Amino acid sequence: MDKETVIQVSSISKFYGANKAVDRVSFQVKRGEIFGIIGTNGSGKTTLLEMLMGLRTPDKGSIHLLGKDLQQEAVSLKEDIGIYLQSTALVDKMSVREAMEVFQAFYNRKNDLDRIIEQFGLRPYANKIIKRLSGGWRQRTSLAIALVNDPKIIFLDEPTTGLDPQAKTEYWTLLRELKQQGKTIVVASYDMEEIQRNCDRVSVMRKGEHVICGNPQTLIAELPGGGMTMEGVYMHYAADVRGVLAYKL
Repeated sequence: MDKETVIQVSSISKFYGANKAVDRVSFQVKRGEIFGIIGTNGSGKTTLLEMLMGLRTPDKGSIHLLGKDLQQEAVSLKEDIGIYLQSTALVDKMSVREAMEVFQAFYNRKNDLDRIIEQFGLRPYANKIIKRLSGGWRQRTSLAIALVNDPKIIFLDEPTTGLDPQAKTEYWTLLRELKQQGKTIVVASYDMEEIQRNCDRVSVMRKGEHVICGNPQTLIAELPGGGMTMEGVYMHYAADVRGVLAYKL
């Protein structure tokens, strides 16, 4: 594992009874990348993301984050990981600042909350109850909470679901700023447009297997039969709709 590789996934598998949710998946993520994971429902991408976060344990294989074995050094690695909260049910009755303070208390490493609030434009909302915020500002708050420990790696599961186009654009602007700060971001999404526009590389999952990985433009260019968007990549590799690319998407 070289110094630029911050995530090393080696032949991991996860079983639920007879069902193999993830089957011998391997890939690397480099420092400072925005790395996308795409796949249909049941493809295994959520299980994969949960294993990367340390929320589930692989039945086979290994995951190394920042050169450390995730299973053996989970406690120390939690300081380096930021996790996006898809549901804010636990913090809905708190103010923005209160929620950030509560979650920061779980970590030894402390980020500057005022700096995060300023960076995310949350100053006017810092003392407002999260439940009363619009969807876009709740999403910003969730991302802000993921940064309270100044993590090196950030995991995001469908972070822009339900947002209007303007809010999505603003959210991805924040993510690109974090990338410029050296953060490594792993994001699972069904929005192929934002994956194509923002990700450095993309991993495609199908039926628990890692099918292909590469730069979005390269994946598009190599589509058999042609194609012009990540939607074509999704249809061909993730949805496994062969022959659909005879026309230009």
